[in-house]
Amino acid sequence: MSQKKFKEKYNDGCVKIFNLLKLLYEDNALYDDVIAIFSKDEPDAEKQHVTLNKFLNTLKVFGMNLQKSNKKFTSNNLPFTETFDLDDLKSINMLMQVAKNLPESATKENIQDVVAFLKTRFSENAHIAFENISNNDNKDYSFYYSDLRAKIEMCEKYCSDNFKIGLTYLENGVEVTTFCNAQQVVFDNKNAYLRIFKITEQEIKDINVNNIVEISYLPSQKNSNEVSMTVVFRLKGRLVHAYSLRPNERIDKFYDDSIVIVNSGEPIDALLKRLIRYDSDCVIERPKELRTRMMAMINDTLKNYE
Repeated sequence: MSQKKFKEKYNDGCVKIFNLLKLLYEDNALYDDVIAIFSKDEPDAEKQHVTLNKFLNTLKVFGMNLQKSNKKFTSNNLPFTETFDLDDLKSINMLMQVAKNLPESATKENIQDVVAFLKTRFSENAHIAFENISNNDNKDYSFYYSDLRAKIEMCEKYCSDNFKIGLTYLENGVEVTTFCNAQQVVFDNKNAYLRIFKITEQEIKDINVNNIVEISYLPSQKNSNEVSMTVVFRLKGRLVHAYSLRPNERIDKFYDDSIVIVNSGEPIDALLKRLIRYDSDCVIERPKELRTRMMAMINDTLKNYE
C-alpha cells in the first residue's frame, strides 16, 4: 500500500472514530447509525459486522468499552470525563428521581436530557458510585407535585395548543379574569405555575395552578409577534459593578455612577419583588405605570411598620 493510500485510510478511520464519539456524547449512538458510520460502503451485512467489531476491538485496546442494549451503544468510560464528587452525584440522582415523579411535560424531558448529558461525562468509577447511590436511595420523592399532576397536565395542553385562552384566577383572594396566551409551566420548590402573556397589558405573569378557577379556549389563535413589556431601570451605588445580568437583560447605558438595564420577558411580579430589594439604588425609568406600581408596593410595605 502506498503512503498516500495509507494516510487516506488512516484519516478515514480517525473520522469514523470521532463520529462515533460524537454520537456517544450525545447519548444517541443507535446501532443502525453506528453501522452506517463504519460500513456505509459495504452492502454485505456479515462484512459490516466484521468491520464494526474491528473498530470496537481497537477502542478496547485504548481502554474504552462499549455496551449494546436495546439497539443502542453506550460507554461508561468515555474520554474527556469531568470530575464529580459524592455530593455532585447525590444531587444529580435527586434531580433524576424528582423528574420521574413529574407528569409528562417539556420540563420533565429537559431534566432527563440534562441528567443524560451529565452521565456522558462520568468516569467509570463515577458510574459505579452513581448506580450505588441510585439503588440505595430509599427517599420518597412522590410528594413533589404529585397532587398537582392533573392540573399541570391540563396547563401543559393549553400551552402546546395554538389558541388564546380566557383565564380566571385568584389574586389576594379576589377573582381576576384575563385574556392571554399560555406559555409554559414553571416550578419552584413545592409549587407549579402557569406562565401566561397578558395580551392587553403586554405583561408576563406566573399563576399558581392551585389558584386557577376557570380556563377555556378563545376562538382566536396565538400571535407569535406579540412582545412582552420592556422595563428600563437604573442601578446605582455598589450595584453598578456587583449586579449580574439575567438572561433576559442587557446593559443599555453605562455611566460612572450608574448603569441602565433593559429587561424583557421576565414576569413583572417577580421583577418588581427583585428590584424592590435594591432599595434606593434602583429606579424604574419606564414604563411610568410600572414605576407607580413599585411606589405603591413600597408604601404598602412601609404601612406595616407604622
